[in-house]
Amino acid sequence: MQAAVGAFAAAIFLCLAPSAHAGWIPGEFTSDGKPVHEYHCVPKGSGPHPAVVLLHGASARKDVGNADFEEMCGKLADLGYYTEFIEYFSQTDAVGAGQLDQIRQDFPIWLDEIHSGLDALEKNPAVDPHRVALMGFSLGSFLSLSMGAIDPSQIAAIVEYYGGLPPNLSDGARAMPPVLILHGDKDVLVPVAQAHALDEMLTKYKRPHEIKIYAGANHAFNFPGLAFWYNAADAQDAWNRSSKFLVANLNNPAK
Repeated sequence: MQAAVGAFAAAIFLCLAPSAHAGWIPGEFTSDGKPVHEYHCVPKGSGPHPAVVLLHGASARKDVGNADFEEMCGKLADLGYYTEFIEYFSQTDAVGAGQLDQIRQDFPIWLDEIHSGLDALEKNPAVDPHRVALMGFSLGSFLSLSMGAIDPSQIAAIVEYYGGLPPNLSDGARAMPPVLILHGDKDVLVPVAQAHALDEMLTKYKRPHEIKIYAGANHAFNFPGLAFWYNAADAQDAWNRSSKFLVANLNNPAK
C-alpha cells in the first residue's frame, strides 16, 4: 500500500463552510464501540431505496458540514438514492498533505469505520442492502476501491474520482464490483497512471467498468471551491456519467 499512500497523501480536499440544505440530516453509528459521524439525505417515497455512500478526500480539518457534499447528498436523494456522507476521520485526527505515517496508521481504522457504516445501512429499513454504491473522491476513492477489493459482498458499484487501488490489493480486482473511473490527465496529486493501472487490472480480470480521462483536467476538477482546478464542463460531464452509472447498477431491485 505504500506506493499508493504516497500518491494520495498530498491530496488535500478543501473543506468549505456549511450551507443550509433541508435534507442534510446528522446521524451517528458505532465502529469498534466508538462513534462515527455521518450525514444523510432521504429520498421521497417509500423504501427500501438504493443507497450511495459519499467518502471525502484528505483534509487538514475535520468538517462534516461540507457544502459541496451537502449539495451532492441532496441531488442524489432527489434522484431516489438514500445518501450518506461518512466522516471517517471521526476516530482519528484529520490527515493533510505529507502525513504519511498517520495515513499508514489510520487507513485500517478508516476501512473499519466504512465497513461498520455499510453494516448499519444493512439494518436500515429505508435501504435496500443489495443496492449500495460507494462514491469516493481522492483518498475516499482509495478507500472505496480497497473496500471493493477486500470485501465486495456489500457493494454493488463504485464511482471513483481521481483515486486508485493500493498495489497490495491488486488481486482483489478479480472480484471487484462495477467501477466508474473518472480522472484528469493533468492531475498533479494522484497521477493519471493510477487510473490507467486500474483500468488494465479490471480489463485483465474481465470486471465490468467504465473509464473517462479528462484532457487537461487537474485534481478535484469537480469542486467549485477549488477555483484553480475547477472545470464546470468536466464536472457536469462527470456528474452525468456518475448518475447514469448508478442507474445502470443500482436501479434494478432484482440485482
